[in-house]
This record gives sequence, structure tokens and C-alpha cells, in this order.
Amino acid sequence: AATVSSSAYGGFYFGFCTLISHFLLAGITVAVVYKCLVMKLEHTAGHAFYCTIAFVFLMGEALLVRNSIILESWLGALNLNRLHAVLGLLSFVVGVGGIAIKTFQKLERKREDPNATVRHFRSNHGFYGILGCGLLLGSVLSGLPLYFINGGGGGALALKLLHRFFGLAGFIALMVSQMFGYNTGFGRRQWKPHHQKLFKFFTFIATITTVNYEFRTFARDIIGLAWQYLYGPETTVEARVDL
Repeated sequence: AATVSSSAYGGFYFGFCTLISHFLLAGITVAVVYKCLVMKLEHTAGHAFYCTIAFVFLMGEALLVRNSIILESWLGALNLNRLHAVLGLLSFVVGVGGIAIKTFQKLERKREDPNATVRHFRSNHGFYGILGCGLLLGSVLSGLPLYFINGGGGGALALKLLHRFFGLAGFIALMVSQMFGYNTGFGRRQWKPHHQKLFKFFTFIATITTVNYEFRTFARDIIGLAWQYLYGPETTVEARVDL
């Protein structure tokens, strides 16, 4: 009875966190996107528009849908894997486009005024953004081979562990970049200080509620790999077979 109660509590907790995540990821994205559209995507608004859609909404949803029991019952495990992969790939492609917009703007400014001081990827916002984008690329590249690996041997489990690490670390880094983004000149010009604080708070909560279930799975994979290394494949703890 205690096991059932614990399982039910865990299911309720993670289900509640998932609901909060969907709401916050969508809310943050809509608020930023609306502001950028009002500005007609001019200057930094274009960068903020694409990066928020990619790194907040698409990547956050890629993490969330992978663990959705409801979606798995509707789509099946294979199609759910495909949805997870599509969201992750779109996140990377759209996000790189958003970074490219800002990069070209800074290069153009430097071309027009060679004496101008142009710094890119040196602020906290830029550093965590490019770091997260690199980790996201690692997640995409490590996820693709999982479609062609059958079984749950040590190699497959190690690759899944690497894929989860890149995905989790990348999402966290990009959300940290998003929080620093509210402090940039663009953020200060578009929102009042108390609105900036609210954005930071909601982005922080969205980060925690989005990664907590996947982090538990990541920790379980580490234990499974360590168990396999110490006691051999015959006694490996049951591992997840999804991506």
C-alpha cells in the first residue's frame, strides 16, 4: 500500500509540474513574441523572437512530450520519439537562425563604424546562449544514432546518458541565458523593472518544473550504467528504451 501511495504521489507531483511547465513556457513565449511583433521584429526584436520560440518553447516542449504517458498512448512510442526529435531539431535550427540575426547585426554595425565597440558572446547572456546552443547540437547529434541502435546494452545506455546530459544541460544553459536576456538593453527598454523580475521568476520556475522528471531519469540512467559496469550486463537494472 505504501508503494502504491508513493507511486500515486509521484505521478501527481510530476503531472502537476508538467502542467505548470506547459503554462509557463507558453506564457513566457507569447509575452516575448507579442512584444517583438509589435516592434515588427526590428533590431534585437528579431533575435529575441526566434530564440524565445526555439530555446524556451520548442526545447522545453521537447523535454516534456518525451515523458507524456497520454501522448504515448495516442501516438505510440515510435511516433512520440519522432515528435521529440522534430521539436529538438526545430529548436536548434530556429535558434541558430535567431543567433545569426544578432551576429549579422553586430557585424554590420562594425562594418559601418570600424571604431564602434562591438562585443558578442562575451556577456552572460551571450555566453550561456552559445554554450546552450552547442550543448543542444550535442543532444541532436547523440539522439540520431539511437534510432538505429537496438537493445539496451552498455553502449546504448551510455549514448542515452550522453543524450540526456546534453539535452538537460543545454536547456538549463539556454534558460539561464534567457534570464540574463531580461537584463540586456533590449530587456530594460521594453519592460519595467518589476516586469523583468517577474519574467526571471517565471523563467526560473519553468526551468525547474521542466527538467525535474528528466533529471530523475538521467540519475537513474547513471545508476543503471554504474550497476552494469560493476556487476555485468546480466544484472543490469531495467533501463528506459526511449530516447
